[in-house]
Amino acid sequence: MRISLSAPHAWRVLAPLLVAAGTLAGTASASALAAGCQAWTGAQPPSPGSQSNVLNGVAVLSPCNAWAVGFASSGTASQALIEHWNGAAWTVVPSPSPGSTGNSLSSVRAVSPRNIWAVGQSESGPAEKTLIVHWNGTAWKQVLSPSPGAAFSELGGVAAVSARDVWAVGDYSSGTGDKTLIMRWNGTAWKQVPSPSPASRSELLAVAATPDGRAWAVGATSAAAGDRTLILRWNGRHWLLVASPDPGARNTLTAVSITSARNAWAAGFTSRGGPDATLILHWNGHGWSRTQSPGRGLASNDLSAITATSTTNAWAVGVSFANSSAGKALILDWNGRSWRLTASPDVPGGSLLAGVAAASAGDIWAVGADDAAGQAYAIHCC
Repeated sequence: MRISLSAPHAWRVLAPLLVAAGTLAGTASASALAAGCQAWTGAQPPSPGSQSNVLNGVAVLSPCNAWAVGFASSGTASQALIEHWNGAAWTVVPSPSPGSTGNSLSSVRAVSPRNIWAVGQSESGPAEKTLIVHWNGTAWKQVLSPSPGAAFSELGGVAAVSARDVWAVGDYSSGTGDKTLIMRWNGTAWKQVPSPSPASRSELLAVAATPDGRAWAVGATSAAAGDRTLILRWNGRHWLLVASPDPGARNTLTAVSITSARNAWAAGFTSRGGPDATLILHWNGHGWSRTQSPGRGLASNDLSAITATSTTNAWAVGVSFANSSAGKALILDWNGRSWRLTASPDVPGGSLLAGVAAASAGDIWAVGADDAAGQAYAIHCC
């Protein structure tokens, strides 16, 4: 499934571009939220593109230090968009955009305040290549990365463990189907690592890793039988295919988070042929199983990102929409027993959330887009 530069996977999968105008309105009720998170409020980031601005991913280091990435478009080539939160406001930080016809960043993760990675893709004419940029404490610089596909190569997720251990995942094609793409930073260079591609079209959209060497990558495979969830596990030497539930005829995992050997989450959406429903899977140390998760009651409900801080605190975000109507931001929280629908600020013209990250149970950012106005969108819970 190729990711369009004008509509990265979180945007393409979750909601259409709309054209009405809208502004942030309202805050959540504190009584509806998990302990530690008191209220979702909006501190809206700049939107340098005159036509569309989307934030696909966010990394939170502290209450006064967060980064968000995505793309901005003014009707010509889309440009990579990187913004920084300093505790008071978001500001745009210059970022490399090497593609002459399009550039987009899908995910960002931090090792430290001076060591941050973001990944995506750039396009020059028909050639689409992986794009990896690095923050060294002073500036964002492009870092050379493999692009094995003659037709296209793209990255959807990154996991930063240490200065010498960073993973990036996506997919590539040479014209005969899509294959999973995994590469690893060893402190000196990015190198492709072999990974399973169990069907004619296989893609990875997210990756998570821990300092003790554990790593998970998730996405989807497409074949004649339909779309199936795809989960790969790193055993220290190889990436291995792991069995995962497929409750519907169409199933996709867009996000993964891990806190320990017995606690990992994956999120996305599933469908039995009709509207989409939220899909959340849990790893208990032995196997993946589906955990019941709600939506907002509209026709379709999709999750695009998930983050966990402990066994009793996790957040998943996405969008809920009815047919062609404006989407509404979707936020779920895990309290150790169940996933609950959480009240969130709504934009009158519609909004979606594509990324979420937390520095603690009480410091969470979710980012995405204001559908109607074509503006970048961010909400904070503290």
